[in-house]
Amino acid sequence: MSLLSLDTARFHLRPLAARDAALYVALYTDPAVMRHVVEPLDAAVARQAFSKVESFSRNGSRDYRTWVVVEKASDREIGLLALVAREGMHEIGALIWPEWHNGGVATEIIRRLMDFAFSEDGCQIVFTRHQAENGGAEGLMRKLDFERTPAEGHRDGGVRWERTRARWQHASGNAMKQGKT
Repeated sequence: MSLLSLDTARFHLRPLAARDAALYVALYTDPAVMRHVVEPLDAAVARQAFSKVESFSRNGSRDYRTWVVVEKASDREIGLLALVAREGMHEIGALIWPEWHNGGVATEIIRRLMDFAFSEDGCQIVFTRHQAENGGAEGLMRKLDFERTPAEGHRDGGVRWERTRARWQHASGNAMKQGKT
């Protein structure tokens, strides 16, 4: 099964393809992009990781799906968005060029990915993680109605947030739309 493209008002989310190697490597090796994620990757390591991730996309994996975020108005590729099966749930991850931060990009694309995950993909729980000092990510998670999980966090002082399908349905009225109460 091939990965579907997704759209928001301002962005087209298209499946990662072989032509996206340069974007992937540039994002994962950029210190400003990776500042609140992990240490930037070495270019060779990033190219290896891209090959693996692109093969998941090409082969229609439901466990590791990645989209390229494209601004519709300019056709500019501004980042990556992923939905990864992990720990019996699905992790949402986004890497966006810093000049696009604070403009509502992450809110818009993550909201669309949650809608996909819960309504079209059958996910029950989605989660995200970020470094504790990333106040912007914390504000974003609160805005998107994620709940912070226990204070012990995750790897290297990280913070973890979850959103359940039931919470999403309740907040958005989707339980009624889907005939579920």
